[in-house]
Amino acid sequence: MNASIRLSACVAISLATAAGACGRFPQLRSPTANRQPIESAKSFVESDGHRIRVDVYQPARAGRNPAVILLHGSSGIHLINPSLVNRYAAVLAEQGIICFVVHYFDGTGDFMASDSVEAANYFHWVRELHDAVTWVRARPDVRPNQIALMGHSLGAWLAVGAAAADPRIARIVLLGSGLEPFLADSIKRMPPSLMFHGDKDNVVPLSDADHLADFLRAHRFSVQYKIYPGEGHQFADSAATDMLERSVRFLAPDLKRAPGR
Repeated sequence: MNASIRLSACVAISLATAAGACGRFPQLRSPTANRQPIESAKSFVESDGHRIRVDVYQPARAGRNPAVILLHGSSGIHLINPSLVNRYAAVLAEQGIICFVVHYFDGTGDFMASDSVEAANYFHWVRELHDAVTWVRARPDVRPNQIALMGHSLGAWLAVGAAAADPRIARIVLLGSGLEPFLADSIKRMPPSLMFHGDKDNVVPLSDADHLADFLRAHRFSVQYKIYPGEGHQFADSAATDMLERSVRFLAPDLKRAPGR
């Protein structure tokens, strides 16, 4: 992902979001959505001698659940950047999917990622995600064969590389994605993919996502691709709610929904 120009745009979006949120987020759920109570906690996974923070959003019920590892974008997760993927994780958990937001910048000591940072650390982050999958699979509340990745922006570009390298990843959901040129010749496998993009995205051009979708189709990998007219790099709540509802059906088609409340 060519991040040098896009990074400043991501920072501007983050600051604008922080200023407009005033300490609260709008709801990302439709009035008819079935929801169940969730629990949240902070944990850590060890990778290459580093402690990587993981935010856990867990359905408050016994048994094993489908799991999703969520990956943030190039602006990171910190005080000036309210985390989009944490918002998504909470909503998915209410639908019965256990979610893990991995702060993968912890393994490289980064605050934000530019072109040079991404080039230097891409495969280090892929190794971190391999360790995160191992850690998630070992939990007694996870279905070990139903672990997915969901990434936004840089996190989506990273999810492509991680899924190509790790057959334990069952599915991926990509928001604002594309294909790193250095990966194209090495990709031999890819799980089913669900892609979302806004046609007004001025951070990751729609053409980048089109290229990835074309690549996946040309190699006979399963891909679904939804373009939202008028949406930018971060979706409005109406589009985000639709995206999350589609994601739940894709990630856990066999999941019994909780009764409405």
